[in-house]
Amino acid sequence: MDKNRKFILSVEDDPDTQEMLGLLIGQHGYDFRAVDNCADALRLIREDDPDAVLMDNLLPDGNGIELCRLVRQFNKKVPIIFLSGSGFGGEKEEALESGANVFLTKPLTLDKFFATLVEYAPVAK
Repeated sequence: MDKNRKFILSVEDDPDTQEMLGLLIGQHGYDFRAVDNCADALRLIREDDPDAVLMDNLLPDGNGIELCRLVRQFNKKVPIIFLSGSGFGGEKEEALESGANVFLTKPLTLDKFFATLVEYAPVAK
């Protein structure tokens, strides 16, 4: 990874979404890494200290809300941005209460996505 670029970690189990996010984020001046489960996400957040985490809620080995709670036990500063296909049933409120900085509901516009990303992880160091 380039030390001069911000590092974004995506926690997303859909390979197509991972690929799309990687392409878009890379084109906007960020380094990108994706994992598809909670265990790998926890390890990378501890070891690699990302500048922001994009998080889905439904994951094969748990859910993003619980993962967010675990992350906040040891890292209070990393911005956590939920990207979810559902904001119903209290999911958005739960995510924010668990320590997420923002909850974005898919589909969303690229303008909204990048405005949020830049707000929490400005490209220039």
